[in-house]
Amino acid sequence: MGAWGYLPFENDDALDWLDELEAGGADVIRKALAKAGDRYVEAPDGAVAVAAAEVTSASQGNPLGELPENVADWVTAHGAEITAEDVEMALEAVARVAGEKSELAELWDDADEPEWRESLDDLAERLRGSLR
Repeated sequence: MGAWGYLPFENDDALDWLDELEAGGADVIRKALAKAGDRYVEAPDGAVAVAAAEVTSASQGNPLGELPENVADWVTAHGAEITAEDVEMALEAVARVAGEKSELAELWDDADEPEWRESLDDLAERLRGSLR
């Protein structure tokens, strides 16, 4: 049975990506954020980019509540590798996933679930807060 929720770690794509996260450092985050490039963002890539943005925010001391244990462990071990440039990249990725060229945005808009957009707004605000 698949997992599907509006928070960053409540979907199968993000949960599968956590295995990759555990095996690497900051480059895993950067690669995941880059998945939300200037092209149309497919839902799996968008979900992974949002999860990576959440890890980025947590690495800056601005997590969304309680993190999954493996994410908290990664932040403890590798969070210091995340730079201000990574935070800016995460902000861009969140904006693209929430934008017009995003399958995930289309799916959530069709589902009429405003909590998803609210969660992205909160994530973006926490990321911006770490740049101040």
